[in-house]
Order: sequence, then C-alpha cells, then structure tokens
Amino acid sequence: MSFDGMFTHVMVNELNQNLRGGRIAKIQQPFANELILTIRSNRKNQQLLLSAHPSYARVQITDQPFANPAKPSTFVMSLRKYITSAIVQDFKQLNNDRIVMVDLSAKNELGDIHEYRLIIEIMSRHSNIFLVNKENGKIIDLIKRVSPENNSFRGLLPGDDYKLPPAQNKINPFSTKDENLKDFSAADIRQKYEGIGLDTSAELEKFVAAGGSLDDFIDLYENHLAPNTANSNDKHKLGFFPIGFNNTTEIVNTYTSLSELLDNYYLDKARVDRIEQQTKSITHRLDIILKKDKSKIKKLNKQLSQTDIMAKYNLYGELLTTYMSQVKRGASSIVLNNYYNNEDVKIKLNPEYSPSDNAQHYYKKYRKLQNSIPHIKEQLEITTNEVNYLESVLASLEYVDIEDVDGIVDELVDSGYIKKKRRNGRKKRKKHVGEEFQSSTGVDIVVGKNNIENDQLTMKLSQKNHYWFHVKDIPGSHVILKSSDPDEQSITEAATIAAYYSKARDSSKVPVDYVKIKNIRKPNGAKPGYVIFEGQKTILVDPDRQLVADLKAK
Repeated sequence: MSFDGMFTHVMVNELNQNLRGGRIAKIQQPFANELILTIRSNRKNQQLLLSAHPSYARVQITDQPFANPAKPSTFVMSLRKYITSAIVQDFKQLNNDRIVMVDLSAKNELGDIHEYRLIIEIMSRHSNIFLVNKENGKIIDLIKRVSPENNSFRGLLPGDDYKLPPAQNKINPFSTKDENLKDFSAADIRQKYEGIGLDTSAELEKFVAAGGSLDDFIDLYENHLAPNTANSNDKHKLGFFPIGFNNTTEIVNTYTSLSELLDNYYLDKARVDRIEQQTKSITHRLDIILKKDKSKIKKLNKQLSQTDIMAKYNLYGELLTTYMSQVKRGASSIVLNNYYNNEDVKIKLNPEYSPSDNAQHYYKKYRKLQNSIPHIKEQLEITTNEVNYLESVLASLEYVDIEDVDGIVDELVDSGYIKKKRRNGRKKRKKHVGEEFQSSTGVDIVVGKNNIENDQLTMKLSQKNHYWFHVKDIPGSHVILKSSDPDEQSITEAATIAAYYSKARDSSKVPVDYVKIKNIRKPNGAKPGYVIFEGQKTILVDPDRQLVADLKAK
C-alpha cells in the first residue's frame, strides 16, 4: 500500500494522540529530503520524521537513530530560528488528501507569540515540506526550492504566498454517509473519492462485494486499526496497511502502531537509499573501476585463449626446420607431413622471408606467447581479486548500517581508491572493532562491518580455536563465534547473523561456511577481507532480522 489519503488520515490521528501539546526540543536534517523534529511530549522525547523523499515520502514517529550533520542546512537554520521551543497545537489533514499541516505557536526574541504552520505534501517526486507564517500565508522556507521556470502554477521559494496544489474536487470518504458502492469498480472508487490509492480501492471493491459498505470500511479505520505488513494475493508484493485487507492480502506481521509499522517496513529501503545518498560519488568511481577491470579480464582471457595455438606455432617451426630443403623461397604456403601423427599440415609462409626466416618467425611467435603466459595469469589474478574486492565493498553498502559507512570510506582511502577528505574539523572517534551479539545460550558473537574490521577480527583479535563464519561464495561480513566447543544453537545463530550481514540478506536457505580460525590464512598481498581456508562445514539458514535484533548486545 502507498501512503495514500486513507493512511494519512489515521496517521494524523496517531500523531495528535502522541505529540499534540508537545514542545519542539531539537531540529535536524540528517538527509537531503528528511527532517527530524525531537518533540518533548508526555514527559518523553519522541522523534517526528517528516520525509519529502520521492519514493518514501511520509510522516511518522520513528525510533530509528539519526546522526546530526556537522553543518546544518539553510532550511534547518530557518526552522531553528522560528520554531525552536514551539508548541505543537494540532496535526491536520487537508480533507482526505496527502497533505499534513502541523500548527505551531512560538515566542520570538521579545516574547511575542507567533503562529506558524509546517506543511508536508506527500506527492511522490513533488513531495515537499514548508514552513509557513500563518499570519500572512507567506512561505518562510521549504526543503525543496523550485524556480518559477520549473513551476508556473505556484511559487515555491521563500517569500512566496503558500498556495495549495491543484484541487481534485473529489469526495472525502470520511465526510459522507450511506454511499452505495455495490456496482462500483476499483477505478470508479478512485475516481469518485479523494485519497484512495490502488490497493485501498481494490480492497474496498471486494469488501463491498462481500456484503460490506463504505460506512463499515470507514469504521475499521476509525475504530479498529490493525497495522500490518502483508503480501498481496495477486503479485505477492509486500506492502504496509493500517487495517487488515483480508480480501486482497495475506498478513505477514502485525504492529502496535502505524509508526512502528513504517519503521519496520522502511528500515532497509530507507537505509539503503540514505547510504546511496552519502556514497553516490564513491560508488560511481568504483563502478568505473569495475567496468575497466571487467573489460581487462575479458581481454586477458582472450589473450590467454590465444596461447592454445602456441603448440601449433612450435610445430610449424619444427617442421619447417626439418623439411627446410623442401621449402621454396617466395612460396606463400607449403604442405608438410606431421611425423607425430602422419597427417599433412598446411603452413602459411611469408614470400619475402627465406625458409630459415619463416621457421624462426614461428619459433618467435611461439616464444612470445610462451613468455606472455605467466604475465597474463598474474594480471588476471590481480584484476580478478580487485573485482572481487570492489564487489564485496559495494555489496557491503547494501547491508551495513548508516553509521558504518565512514568505516567503509576509510577502508577505501587506506586502499588508495579514493582521496581522503577533510572532516570539517571534527575529531575522528575511536571506533570499537566489530558489532557485538550474544547467542541465546550466552556465547559472544562479533561481526565485522567492513573489510578492514574483518581482517582485524579474523587475523588479529580472535583466538585460534574460536569459530569463523561466512556466507558461501557471496560477499558478506566475517562473523566470529567466541567458543572452542559451541553448542548447535549458537552455531545456527552465528550462521544466521552471517547470512543477515551479507548480500544474501533477502534470500532463504543460505549456505554458510564455518571453520576454526586456525584453519584460515591470508595470502601475502591479498586485499582486505580476503582469506582462504580448509576443513570447513556448511550449514543452511534463513536470514532473520528479528533474531538478529534479539541477539544484539545491549
């Protein structure tokens, strides 16, 4: 399900229940399209996430941690100037549209109270967040500024009058009674009612066909919320829903609140997207190197395949030397008997060469290819190792947490792939190596979050009789189980963690190798994270996010 007007309606109710009357204690913009307001309400701090992301635009309370950027954006500076310590008066929805308005009151430097409004427009790539002066309707600032050349309908710059997006002139389903939808298709429902998305209209159509009414459907939203993730019956695609869509989906998980639902649904999607935002230039550079390396491997393999004719060149030189008297000067070819198999062989000649020179020409080609083989194989090994390493780095960006990106960047700096950037005067924090877990039977487990940490954990910090885990033939983290004689439960859980912190996170029945660390070695000159081992066992596990969360050391 998308964040449609129906979902917006119930989310606004949830926000009012939890945050109305609270005070804004902190304002930060951790990412380009997302704003976090820390609101002190009901004697605790709660984070309100306002997102204008083109794919994940939404409003919710979030428990996810966010780092405060060293330098605040212009938008954050404007917000801090006007609404720091503001009181949240109310959350409102515009009819049943995907527009949320947060009414605020704040004192200025002189102690005078002024009214402001935060407006969140949830409209895919046109999503935006505005701070508006309620007294004159002017835009104070907005998260996405748009020049008049790119939007002729309304001004989207500070100082412009705030103007609502074009109205759709549809009926608000929460403001109507006794509507008969018996003969309505899903498309008819969307055409008539405001804020009803594709999934909602499909469910409502079948709900009515099964004997329900629009009033019954609305009552579920008003009085019987059941936040859940579910797979659609037709496409088997996972979505999020505020109530049970029993006619069109099969529930996977249920949650206690809409915000908890969204936190879990968007956890990986938003994490990967935020990492992409932070590492876009880096991944672009690595992609270029990878493309060149793969092209080089293709050429090297082609060169290596040409060495198959090396024996033929040697044979031609030998036959021409043996039958030198039969070779006529100026001939362009000759047929000679191959005395190894008693078959005739046609040999091409250079008419300008003497018979001896033709023989030496083939010997020279033979020696050239023979001498090139060690170099080609060496380059092939070096380039293949680099491809595997870079692919492992790119893969790690798919499963690490946002706070681990700095470690990967440092790794690439140390490896010479990117240049070191100045950190705006910030001190580099001393980092603990690895992330710690504990099995349900009390055995410690540590996970490397980048290749440098993988090397440190495996080759330096762990005992030789402890166990090492890694997904089979797939990029992933090194996992150390700190036991010389682990129980089966701990082995399964360590393997599950290894599968989760790998490129196979979204797969099932993932093969994970495990072996004692004493059976692992690192070749001289090998890239960070690369090791070889022997005597391993393999276990099949399913990556389990909840299990990993439960085992994480507090």
